[in-house]
Amino acid sequence: MIAQISDSVAATIRYVRRDNERLATEKPYILHYAAPPGFPQNNFAIDSFPGIEMHNLRTAGISYHEHGMMIASLDSSGMQPKDFDDDEWIERVYLPELHRCICRALGAQDVTIFDWMLRKRAKSFPSRNVGEEYEEAAQPSLSAHIDYTTAELDGRLDKYFGEDKEKAMKRRYQVINIWKPLSGPCRDYPMAYLDPKSVDQKRDLFVVDEVFPTVANEVFQVYYNPDHKWYYVPDQLDSEVAIFNAFDSEKGQDIAVPHCSFDLGEAGSGIPRQSIEVRAFVFY
Repeated sequence: MIAQISDSVAATIRYVRRDNERLATEKPYILHYAAPPGFPQNNFAIDSFPGIEMHNLRTAGISYHEHGMMIASLDSSGMQPKDFDDDEWIERVYLPELHRCICRALGAQDVTIFDWMLRKRAKSFPSRNVGEEYEEAAQPSLSAHIDYTTAELDGRLDKYFGEDKEKAMKRRYQVINIWKPLSGPCRDYPMAYLDPKSVDQKRDLFVVDEVFPTVANEVFQVYYNPDHKWYYVPDQLDSEVAIFNAFDSEKGQDIAVPHCSFDLGEAGSGIPRQSIEVRAFVFY
């Protein structure tokens, strides 16, 4: 039997550097493809901050309603990591089960899932060795961020609901992320969640364009603040999902949760992490 790791651990978190003069005249961006010769991959700097305490979300006694994060149980019986290599299986089996899980956990009336992603860590991560297994797969994200600004979400409402946008917006809704490892207990680059109650939204959030070959998404990166309070889920199982908020139609982004992955260091063990994250509109 594997002994559970301690209630809190020290971690290194990547934050945006505050002192970049270029950003006074140029919107921050990061390219998610190879930049042309002589063109910067991004125009802002990221610094690593060691010694950040990660608190145990299991024993924190905080509510989703106030802090935007929670753990929920998922019926994963019969689900194997290899099943998630089949997109059709994910759509047919996993997402409907997740839909039921979200409705139970949040008391939601309906859920519209609009995006999902698998991540499979390469053994050399955060480097990438040419030709190694999962070299081309999405890797854990190490910089603290929120996936959407309010402007970005307005565009997502247009995209996913079209002519029904106004009808959808008449209901109370939230935008959420749902994350789980494909096998557990997860001790390799687990997720970290920043308590939004400890975030100064005017000073700590930093708007960035994430640019892909065919689209650009506007997100928040995060500046360091010594008042930040971080949580993680020790030994998260594949039958557990972390649900965390990105937007609330009544509260805006007051309970939106910055997040990232982090290295457990000597406390880490097991095979390189594989995980699935899902993004959804939740209606009440």
